[in-house]
Amino acid sequence: MYDTTTVINYVRKALPHFFGSNASLKAEELSDGNINYVFRVKDEATGKSLIVKHAEDTLRVNTSRHIGFERSRIECEVLRMHREYCPGLIPEVYLYDEDEHNILMEDMKGYENLRYELCAHKIFPNLAEDVADFCGKALIGTTDMIIGAEKKKALVKRYTNPKLCEITERHVLTEPYFDDLDDNSVMPENDAFMREKIYGDEELHALVGMLKSIFETKAQALLHGDLHSGSVFVTPEKTCIFDPEFAFYGPVGYDTGNFIANMIFAYANALVTMEDSADKDAYLEWVLSVIEQFCDRFRAKAAAMIEEKSTDRMMRNAYFRDAYMADIFRDQAGFAGTELIRRTVGTSKVKDITSIADPAARAKAEMLCMKAHQIQV
Repeated sequence: MYDTTTVINYVRKALPHFFGSNASLKAEELSDGNINYVFRVKDEATGKSLIVKHAEDTLRVNTSRHIGFERSRIECEVLRMHREYCPGLIPEVYLYDEDEHNILMEDMKGYENLRYELCAHKIFPNLAEDVADFCGKALIGTTDMIIGAEKKKALVKRYTNPKLCEITERHVLTEPYFDDLDDNSVMPENDAFMREKIYGDEELHALVGMLKSIFETKAQALLHGDLHSGSVFVTPEKTCIFDPEFAFYGPVGYDTGNFIANMIFAYANALVTMEDSADKDAYLEWVLSVIEQFCDRFRAKAAAMIEEKSTDRMMRNAYFRDAYMADIFRDQAGFAGTELIRRTVGTSKVKDITSIADPAARAKAEMLCMKAHQIQV
């Protein structure tokens, strides 16, 4: 376990030439998730800094829950792989310390967390294009048709990630649908709807069960695995995607659906918190345009990857590309729905909704998210 003193001593030994022996270093803890410990170490004189991400065997929020250390190795390797595909969108890894379970990486100075920026109703013109670029290159680029079946199967084995997949299978694709498995909750005025339409709808349960089966068995591409707005940093011009510790070989639509759902959370927040004005109209229009543009640009980039780089002659014609993308979009719609439900009903709620101070407004935002799921298989 590290603190703001011991992490400085560690960095001096692990990367002795990064700051220099005489640097006056200061550390601050940035951890805000449920799993890992994150520190920024900075030279007070020069402003030079780096990030240390430390993994323990247990969850930060539940030290009796053991999840192992493999996720740290997976995250480091996948970050490096993603950076090869999308060098302008991924932070640089300086060192992976397997013994201490630490990743030392680039500090994305000047970037802000996208979720917080969306809650402040800020607009980022390049967001849709950048995330589509990541999904088109990093996801489609790791499929059988691009890298070949033998290499892909070796990567499937290397990035199985069972401990973190189990977290998704439990907290995303099971527990939000039953009142006896976890501490689910919504605003009191939405409780009856939740019990009838989420807990009590067996057809919905069957559809989510099919999505869970897809999640568990469809080893389509090497996913980020947790592509929500909290895993994206932004400036007005640039985008950075990080934190792929949930990475595994799964359905492409899981990543793309999660991103879309998180834009819907941003829409719900703005709808109930912004004063009626031209600014509100413009912001809501921009959020919807991000979803639309992301889908269009991802489709185009994925199709181009298949056409230009596919090594399988059976998968290079237009009919295949159309069918392949239609299949991804079916999965995408369903997984967007499961993300909306689990972040509204389940225990891992999002700031977009929980930060809404007015109870009636928060209830309205919750209802929008619960009704927007429209799961398809």
